[in-house]
Amino acid sequence: MALNGERAKIRHLLRRTGFGATPAEVEEYVALGLAGAVDRLLAPEQVDDSAVEAILAPIRVEALQDRQALLALWHTRLALTRRPLLEKMTYLWHDHFATGVRKVGNPSFMLVQNETLRAGALGRFRDLLLAVTRDPAMMVWLDNRQNVASAPNENYAREMLELFTLGEGVAYTERDVKEAARALTGWKIVAEKRDPQDDNPYPTGVVITPKQHDDRAKTVLGRTGRWGDEDVMRIISERPECAAYIGRKLWQWFAVPDPTPAMIARTSAAYFADDTSIRSMLRVVLLSNEMYSPAAYRWRIQSPVEYVAGTLRMLGLAERGGKAFRDTQAMGQVLFDPPNVGGWPGGEAWVNSNTVLARANFANDVTRIGRPGQSVDVAGMLRAVGATASAAQVVDHLLDLVVGGDVDSGTRGVLIEHLGGANHFNFAQAEKAGTLQGVLYLILTMPLAHLS
Repeated sequence: MALNGERAKIRHLLRRTGFGATPAEVEEYVALGLAGAVDRLLAPEQVDDSAVEAILAPIRVEALQDRQALLALWHTRLALTRRPLLEKMTYLWHDHFATGVRKVGNPSFMLVQNETLRAGALGRFRDLLLAVTRDPAMMVWLDNRQNVASAPNENYAREMLELFTLGEGVAYTERDVKEAARALTGWKIVAEKRDPQDDNPYPTGVVITPKQHDDRAKTVLGRTGRWGDEDVMRIISERPECAAYIGRKLWQWFAVPDPTPAMIARTSAAYFADDTSIRSMLRVVLLSNEMYSPAAYRWRIQSPVEYVAGTLRMLGLAERGGKAFRDTQAMGQVLFDPPNVGGWPGGEAWVNSNTVLARANFANDVTRIGRPGQSVDVAGMLRAVGATASAAQVVDHLLDLVVGGDVDSGTRGVLIEHLGGANHFNFAQAEKAGTLQGVLYLILTMPLAHLS
């Protein structure tokens, strides 16, 4: 399907760069125009999100010690944030630099990593890579805290080259892994309990122990020196293969499944022209013709987190964020707990008989009658916007809300008939009978609602 018209393109842009959008948000971005919408998305620091931070502050205190609170914190943020692309990029980097709480153990370590990823999400890739390298959760996850000069541990160096920066077998050799591991020796985590009653210490930083760091010369990717971690991250981030690897990921997350070499060359050029800037690469992607081409239209299967967070956001159910991890868990995904260092497999792996049923159960749960904060008052929502006069008006409003109205006439007709059709619709009766809730449930379970 072609994305005809600026409004359709902006709806598509918001699907890809965030976690659902309310009608008011859609109108805000449409009023800016496509270029203005991209500018706003790429400048989250210019958008006031202080009201959301105030809501999250008490949850954050609990999240330092409690895994469920950690999950509730991020899910609630996803449902409320006014900085959607920043959060989408934080989620992307969480999948890219996959780290799991089951091995890390300490929720405060995972929270600090989440905040580190958010702080660097749109900055320079070189800086983000160094921050992740020194991140306490990552140091536990891939054992770099155990990496000392007398017995170098290669786990982080290997995954950093293979999964985080260059791609498996691209531009590096086994010797590069060993030499990079030597450069990363000697770091340890500094942590302390903020309260005697705390179960888990809070990470206050990392320090290098000179006696455990290998300060001799190393050769990494053909460059020799007495390298440390900062040097290695600079050397790697300066490689064209690194720019191509990260560029390909951005094209695939936001635009098309198979970016061409010419497309990757454009993001690489932006990467090097602006000192490894992630933001500059994204601008190329989000303003490209390919971003709004038929090949880009609704090919991505939403992850459980994307589907749940988007639904809660669209329906104004942020209060449900505290238990949203149970919904995503039933669908096969839990934040802060990817299956392995490769992150979640994504794509068709999200869809099987069990997970499709779990998605339907979630849609049923959020459309059940009489559960304030946990399910939506469909009748009240329709009254608020004056969409009560006909079955067609109800269906069109709900379709626009959930899928941007992108349905064929046959599907639209079936939904209208579900409400009694043009001649037998009565809003009060539909409210009493639960068919208003029912038609929203049907829309939420349409295949289209699970694609972005």
